[in-house]
Amino acid sequence: MFSSFEFIFKIVFFCLSIAWIGNILLLNSERQILINPLLMLIAALIIVIPSDAKEVFGFEVDSVKTFLYGFYCVVIMVGLPLTKGKKGKLRKRL
Repeated sequence: MFSSFEFIFKIVFFCLSIAWIGNILLLNSERQILINPLLMLIAALIIVIPSDAKEVFGFEVDSVKTFLYGFYCVVIMVGLPLTKGKKGKLRKRL
């Protein structure tokens, strides 16, 4: 069942990645420094997890990949509005 949804996950993953790249190029924000490493880590984990394995960290591979795809989408959907305009700048603490 996961294999039928994996293609859809990959398309959404690709589209959101393109949107995030556009956000990086057009709007330079300090919050991107916090979000970019997290997105790179999630993408690396999705790539490294072998598809022929049955379990990873005691969980099914399909469940782990579904969670990582979903978490990636949530991070970008929350990150896009946070990095727009002046609100994307972190406040300096005194």
